[in-house]
Amino acid sequence: MGRTKARKGLSPLVATVVLISATVIGGMLIYNYFQDSVGRLQGMGENLVVTARSMYITDTTRLVYIEATNNYDKPVLLTGVKGFFTNGTTTNITVQGQLPLTMKPGDKISINAIVDNPDVIAVSLVYQVDGREATTEPVKIG
Repeated sequence: MGRTKARKGLSPLVATVVLISATVIGGMLIYNYFQDSVGRLQGMGENLVVTARSMYITDTTRLVYIEATNNYDKPVLLTGVKGFFTNGTTTNITVQGQLPLTMKPGDKISINAIVDNPDVIAVSLVYQVDGREATTEPVKIG
């Protein structure tokens, strides 16, 4: 007489857990992809893209390293740097010998600023394009 093998698969509970886990992981991957895409699209709308980071030189002094990329199709004249502080105030930051500076389309430049206030949290660049003054959105210092 022939024996029949009993076939066993995953239990319904284990199968459900595997399917739910795969769905959650897939959803997280898709969410991250779209978050990155939206961030890139928002950056594309900026004509002067700015990033900033800093390091402490002393307990009260920071070196702020600012990078800017000119995405305009025309030259831009950088004229100043503004600092934003934790108490809500803003002030012009002195950048010795680096400004004013003309950026051609596509140029990427670096500006170093020494700030004698440890509470600076963001910076923005003041610039002229087509003879009009403009200011970038404040960029949080990383």
